[in-house]
Amino acid sequence: MAAAPLASEVLTPANEDPLPLTSPTSTSNTPTRTLRIGTRSSALALAQVSLFTSLLSTTSPNLPTTVLPTHTNLGDINKTTDLHTLASSGKSLWTEDLETELRAGRVDVIVHSLKDVPTQIHPDFRVAAFGRREESRDAVVMSEANVARGWRTLGDLPEGGVVGTSSVRRAAMVRRSYPRLVIRDVRGNVPTRIRKLDEEALGFDVLVLAGAGVQRLGMTQRISSWLGREEGVLHAVGQGALGVEWRTGDEWVAEVLGAVGKVREAKRVRWESVVERGLLRRLEGGCSVPVGVDCWWEEAKGQGRNGNPGGKVSGEKLEHVHSKDENDGFEADDAMPAVSTSTTGSSDSDGGVLTLCAMVVSLDGKECVEARRQAFVGSDREAEDCAMGMYAELVEKGAERILKAITMNRGMIKEHDGA
Repeated sequence: MAAAPLASEVLTPANEDPLPLTSPTSTSNTPTRTLRIGTRSSALALAQVSLFTSLLSTTSPNLPTTVLPTHTNLGDINKTTDLHTLASSGKSLWTEDLETELRAGRVDVIVHSLKDVPTQIHPDFRVAAFGRREESRDAVVMSEANVARGWRTLGDLPEGGVVGTSSVRRAAMVRRSYPRLVIRDVRGNVPTRIRKLDEEALGFDVLVLAGAGVQRLGMTQRISSWLGREEGVLHAVGQGALGVEWRTGDEWVAEVLGAVGKVREAKRVRWESVVERGLLRRLEGGCSVPVGVDCWWEEAKGQGRNGNPGGKVSGEKLEHVHSKDENDGFEADDAMPAVSTSTTGSSDSDGGVLTLCAMVVSLDGKECVEARRQAFVGSDREAEDCAMGMYAELVEKGAERILKAITMNRGMIKEHDGA
């Protein structure tokens, strides 16, 4: 059997993408192509695949699927090196090995947590947010001993309380908002981390984790409180959303995915991801730099997702413009197969006013640049314009200086154990 192509090689499309025998949404008894789903083998990754297949069943109820889990060499097998050191190697922690399977034609799609997907991908692939977005905030998971003491928030911890996290962003923002606490690195999947938390001899008081992951594993009861804008902690780009990756030119897969992308909520999740990932791409950031975001749609009544308040924010300028350079910052990734005018410069009727907050924090938490702006978003192009506007504002306020200091001195990251 021939060796799998290297990640840098370009795979020719000949015979790699057989045409479907029927439309993916066909209700006939004619056999159709089976959708082969690649994923990591962790319980959380498999739970995310279940969400993905459940969404598919709403538009393609007769589509056969098969799941092909695998371990990723960097992220899953190496569980001793801190994540920020692995990330600084220049390789993707969670996607590279899966993309090898995708390029070789052994799987048709990869299901990711979108926050783990690099903002720049190989031209052989496309990636997009898929379906609805769940809780995007970070969760505070207190040890059982501290819960018995009545402690629920980071503010309840005494000076020197130990916070476990493997995220540079979470560590930097917790240092900024709670400078009296100590950050320590913790590795492993979510159940393993919680087990370490509850072993008092290991010395952890609390964990800060992605809330969506805890919920997807059915462990919501362990969440004692949440971290959001009010606490000075913005979530990771793409957090709470599923990301789906497929081969460029596989029109059958594009059709299957595009059917789900027609609904209003799915379109808005896609536009959120284009805004957030577009900003991070311009900042040249990734999971090894402390960049946080939050965005929500201004609704006429009630609340936005995650309890974000609706209504217009007073004193903010509403943008609704297009970039002069139509190619400025707009890349093929983050573009779900076109199902309307939403991938062009024309606004979709499902668009609306999007409020975006973003923050760049130094590793020690002592420096911070943040901004907030609104824009009307009803297309991928308008989402990219919103990202460009936020990028320009953050740069003007000094964000690049913070990120440059981190990039030029990777030793800073290693020095801050648990960043």
